[in-house]
Amino acid sequence: MSKPRPIASLVPGLTKDILGRKGLLFGKMLSEWRDIAGEEIAANSMPLDLKYAKKLDKKSQAVLHLAVRSAYALELSYQKSLLIERLNIFFGYPAIKDIKMVQQTNITSNKKQAPVKNRPLTLPEERHLDEMVAHIQENDLQSALKNLGKAITSRKS
Repeated sequence: MSKPRPIASLVPGLTKDILGRKGLLFGKMLSEWRDIAGEEIAANSMPLDLKYAKKLDKKSQAVLHLAVRSAYALELSYQKSLLIERLNIFFGYPAIKDIKMVQQTNITSNKKQAPVKNRPLTLPEERHLDEMVAHIQENDLQSALKNLGKAITSRKS
């Protein structure tokens, strides 16, 4: 029987085939992209790949391939050197030597989603939820299902 392990200890093994030799750098950069690039750049771009020279040595630097919304590409081109500087500060050494921008229109937004506003439940809705969970014997399960019902019902318009 094996002991529980932190998920973080499993991630390198799971992502090694996907991310290859750039795994740690690229994975860390993806997870922290909004903090590295800032809200505006992160909302309009997405890292695609890190490309290294064929011959790797200790001084090898990567070229970051970055998907950028077409309408934002020109603006980002003016901020490219600043972004390279931010990336290298994040990594703690000059890991990135250049950024190659690839214009795409279907970039997933990296903006923080605004929380959904819930409306208060009406008295008939409250009663209906109470009736639906009344037959459940276990209090914790009953409470959890009632809270789920409230959350779903309050989002309906």
